[in-house]
Amino acid sequence: MSLSPQTSEARNNTSDNESKQSAPFTKPAPTRGKRDFYFSVWRWHFYAGLFVVPFAIILTITGLIMLYHPTLEANLHPEKIYSQPESTLVAYETQAQNVLNAYAGKIAKFMPPKASNLSSIFHVKTDSGQNLKVYVNPYTGQVLGDLSNDNLYALANNIHGTLLIGDLGDWLMELAASFMILLTITGLYLWWPSIEKGNSKWQAFKTALTLRSKEGSRVLWRDLHAIVGVFMVVFILGFCFSGLAWSGVWGGKLTQAWSTFPVDTWGNGYYKSDTNLAALYDQPNQPTHASLNNGPVEEVSWNLEQAPMPVSGTDYGVDGIPAGFPVNLDSVTRLANSLGFTTYRVSLPKGETGVYTISANTMSGDIKDASQDRTMHIDQYTGKILADFGYQDYNLAAKSMAYGVALHSGYMDTWNIVLNTVLCLLILLICISGIVMWWQRRPSKALTLKAPPMPKNLSRWKQASVLMLVLSVFMPLASLCIIGLLCLDALSARYLPRLKQAYQ
Repeated sequence: MSLSPQTSEARNNTSDNESKQSAPFTKPAPTRGKRDFYFSVWRWHFYAGLFVVPFAIILTITGLIMLYHPTLEANLHPEKIYSQPESTLVAYETQAQNVLNAYAGKIAKFMPPKASNLSSIFHVKTDSGQNLKVYVNPYTGQVLGDLSNDNLYALANNIHGTLLIGDLGDWLMELAASFMILLTITGLYLWWPSIEKGNSKWQAFKTALTLRSKEGSRVLWRDLHAIVGVFMVVFILGFCFSGLAWSGVWGGKLTQAWSTFPVDTWGNGYYKSDTNLAALYDQPNQPTHASLNNGPVEEVSWNLEQAPMPVSGTDYGVDGIPAGFPVNLDSVTRLANSLGFTTYRVSLPKGETGVYTISANTMSGDIKDASQDRTMHIDQYTGKILADFGYQDYNLAAKSMAYGVALHSGYMDTWNIVLNTVLCLLILLICISGIVMWWQRRPSKALTLKAPPMPKNLSRWKQASVLMLVLSVFMPLASLCIIGLLCLDALSARYLPRLKQAYQ
């Protein structure tokens, strides 16, 4: 993303050597030192882009697949997803039994119809290992068929997060997102116009944002790359930071861990003063809320994933389902409706100590307004409410993520899908234009990368390197990678000069 400043003086005053290298339009430089620093930043920008572009393309393509998969699925399978409205509903327990009669396995999750013309959805894990969404007509109880949860969406989501290679893929994606942030910041620096004598700031910025379509393809591609990149700065940073929050190191070990909902505040007064929270949460091998996710697809609110689940079978909690009523899908959904839930999903208990979990959040697309996020746990034996918490109980990071992930995923509404589509296409344009710029700049038949020229004053290269390290201080994988690259550069310069020449 070489975002280039576009001032007339800079356009006319590049040296012959820099012109041959087709450098970005540099700012008027009163000293050679400033020019050297500019070229040092550009050189780092080039190497970061070299690494990021393939991952950025993968992220945008898989992101678009996930964005449109629900719409595609609804259009391809209307006979399963839609049901003809009638006057009365069949009991949910009866619907569940019909599902179990048709599929040998266990029901993990249930989603009541979000509208009168939609089917009930049961997430079933079959004895043969399949992960299915089973659709049931809520008015007749008829099982309409199934769709695999291990579908194109799940595949795209897995590639989006791990490249299908587990932790290594997660680290690579985290590194790519971290370097994309550095690319955006350094690109903005490279583009930022200097104020020429006799011109106003407005004139300088107006010139820098002008697309020159009549000055040749090289100039056009540079301008296109720069201008699109400038308008995308905020959006790219938003995508990167909301995506990084799910990563294994920056997200899982740092920000997400610090923002995990503290169990000792759960319940909003539901626990008695002498409650032993260890009896509810600190059981051996007690699963976390991440166990409620559907494989690689995140459905649990970001700040809950690492928090342990409560347990059933205690005398804690407050009245929920009245005594004498069975605790099942029908009574749990009636309780949810009476307490203000509208569109939500119910996760069924896993094992003897498992709980019913009612959740409505933007993470899973249940709701469009993140301020209405809410999760409730019900004891499977007593029907008591063990915890009930929502957006108002989140800390600032969790509140930001509730909105950030919803925007990132396109869950807010139709406008969000349109916006994300445009943003993905523009990111692809930035990547493609960067590749074209490099291809046009490199000499034909060159066997090297033809990176931007190393500054004559190497102290400026070191200063730019320090700047990159400072920018990456909160992104550990990026910091380690930059340090590694500096070490490789130093070693190859001394011991492997041919290798160093290849990546120049």
